[in-house]
Amino acid sequence: MYRSCVVRTRKRTCVEPWVIGLISFLSLIVMAVCIGLTVHYVRYRFPLCSPDCPGTHSVDQAGLELKNPPASASQVLELKYHRRTYNYYSTLPFTSDKLYSEFGREASKNFTEMSRRIETIVKNAFHKSPLRGQLVKAHIIKFSKEDDGMLAHMLLIFRIRSTEEPEIVHKIIEYVLHEKLKYAMGPPNVDPESVKIKKINKTESDNYLNHCCGTRRNKSTAQTSVRIVGGTPAEEGEWPWQSSLRWDGTHRCGASLINNTWLVSAAHCFRTHNDPSEWTATFGATLQPPKLTTGLRRIIVHEKYKYPSHDYDIALAELSRPVPCTNAVHKVSLKNNGFTQNYLRQVQVDYIDTETCNQPQSYNGAITPRMLCAGFLKGEKDACQGDSGGPLVTSDVRDVWYLAGVVSWGDDCGQPNKPGVYTRVTAFRDWITSHTGI
Repeated sequence: MYRSCVVRTRKRTCVEPWVIGLISFLSLIVMAVCIGLTVHYVRYRFPLCSPDCPGTHSVDQAGLELKNPPASASQVLELKYHRRTYNYYSTLPFTSDKLYSEFGREASKNFTEMSRRIETIVKNAFHKSPLRGQLVKAHIIKFSKEDDGMLAHMLLIFRIRSTEEPEIVHKIIEYVLHEKLKYAMGPPNVDPESVKIKKINKTESDNYLNHCCGTRRNKSTAQTSVRIVGGTPAEEGEWPWQSSLRWDGTHRCGASLINNTWLVSAAHCFRTHNDPSEWTATFGATLQPPKLTTGLRRIIVHEKYKYPSHDYDIALAELSRPVPCTNAVHKVSLKNNGFTQNYLRQVQVDYIDTETCNQPQSYNGAITPRMLCAGFLKGEKDACQGDSGGPLVTSDVRDVWYLAGVVSWGDDCGQPNKPGVYTRVTAFRDWITSHTGI
């Protein structure tokens, strides 16, 4: 058997071959682990682009290289992980077999459907790109007519894991839109070569969203007020259309902002006090202090509302001055037709069909076509005294919120077989338009 020998000063030492092999093997393992950790960190620290991205930076499968790469692996590991938010205003030319008049009105059924289609096309483009998972919002703001087609105006919000400069991110996003949209399946048919994007700041982005109806900033769980049974606290801006109507300085009813000058509430709120000068409207997540306070110019109670009947329990209140659209205060959408069965939010409640709600053990035929029931037949969660006039809202697939009902009446609060009864807003859509133009 052979031995390997290492000659040293004044001493000869012989080492067994298996010892040398073991030392070499362990050394390789340590090196492999170090390299693996470094590559893993770089790959997921900068996963921004693919090898065919434009620009002057060299690119590999780990993403864009840094302009001034760190000199060692230890320097790479010292870089802190973070995401940057990038906001863009985008215009997308397209053609469709639908006329502009069929989808030009915000919150209409056709507007929602056309918006959903285009937003889905854009989301799919980024889902199939190295920016997958980093587009957090694509939201149609409006549509406009063009000489040879239509133009979709869209807000794009990204949260990107990158230390690159905004100019590079801009080029990458533009590249993805131009290249990936070539393979989008219509209708509508988008023109990728003419898509344009413009970098905007957070204030501009918020302003665009705040002027779109039914959008929200914060999303925790569900809204509540002092009287709601089985609810949880709301955050500022979570339900920005919610208003408190106060008579002689005291909270009496809730209401919903449907544009910057009009509120929808319940007719019975004004049964004994209908002088607008005695009322104020406040906004914000707390009653004290409110985020904003304003007076009322006039109150319009539905002409067919007759106490003690609960039918036609709806009213409009015009504000004495327009309220500014902010993250904390802006309008909810009004549905133009139908009612979407979905989860409805103040506390989270279910829609209960009229036939069930009219059963003898419930309301025994008292529910008219102008009312809807929501809650749980087992009770526990419900609106209650002080919530009258407040909103019952539902969201669509675009996460836009619509006013479905106005808190109207019910037997007690949260009792079995006695769900909350709400004025069905879609039944009064034309009436609202006749008085407000909305």
